Amino acid sequence: MMKKAILIITAISASLAFIPGNSDHCNCPYSMSDLQEALKTPETITCLDLSMQKLKVLPADVMRFSNLECLDLSFNTFATLPDSIVKLTKLKYLNLDGTRYMAKLPAVLAKMPSLKRVDVKDHPEWSAATKAAATKLLPNVNVVHEEKVESEVEIAIPGQTK
Repeated sequence: MMKKAILIITAISASLAFIPGNSDHCNCPYSMSDLQEALKTPETITCLDLSMQKLKVLPADVMRFSNLECLDLSFNTFATLPDSIVKLTKLKYLNLDGTRYMAKLPAVLAKMPSLKRVDVKDHPEWSAATKAAATKLLPNVNVVHEEKVESEVEIAIPGQTK
């Protein structure tokens, strides 16, 4: 029972990374999630959260954010990303968690010298070879396939014994 409780806590803490607006890997005090609102002042936007919007393609308007450093595209239905994403020359962090239609990491990302971290967690369909290819494609980028749990937390459940 204790192992089950530890697994539940681990799953909950890992899922916190998927909350829209989570900027743990960005230095953004605020992440804009309304694309139309963000487009009113595209030069001021450094963090954009387009997660969980059922997007099949990346809107071309995203390339207007010349100062974008963090882009969350998690849990959308992209098969790939457009070559025009290289216009985001200041992009440091890209979240592609749960983009299950993406069979592999798009090669265009190798043309983005500012990129420091790409999250591709929640891709159980990716083989070890696909994960290795993603890491090899971006040798100077931290490609995160899964979060490491730093420590276990024990929870006492009333009525349960170890």
